[in-house]
Amino acid sequence: LKVATLIINMKTIVIFIFLALILLPKVIAQEDAGDVLFLGLELEKVISLFNGFISLFLCVFAFAAYNRDRRKRFLFVSLAFLLFAIKSFLVASELFISDISWIDPAATILELGVLLSFFYGVLKK
Repeated sequence: LKVATLIINMKTIVIFIFLALILLPKVIAQEDAGDVLFLGLELEKVISLFNGFISLFLCVFAFAAYNRDRRKRFLFVSLAFLLFAIKSFLVASELFISDISWIDPAATILELGVLLSFFYGVLKK
């Protein structure tokens, strides 16, 4: 039974590797194709702007929950949404300002802050 399961798992792995080798050149070629535009703007940046507004709304909502219950976990969740909103607005700022070299590292650092804040908020009693 274990040998049969091992053979099935090996076949699955081989199939996934085969598919990855077939699709990888297509993914790389698609990456060079350029950005998808929406009303003349990069779709990725427009979605990031939309994410920023949603995150800001959720930040206010979580902060209101903190004010009502005074549970610290809501404060950390609110902070996480605020950091995510800042990150999203920072990425979306490239719609209006040409490429800025420090935005990607700053966005990555903000994502780390979001993850840590959510993690601490989940662990906090």
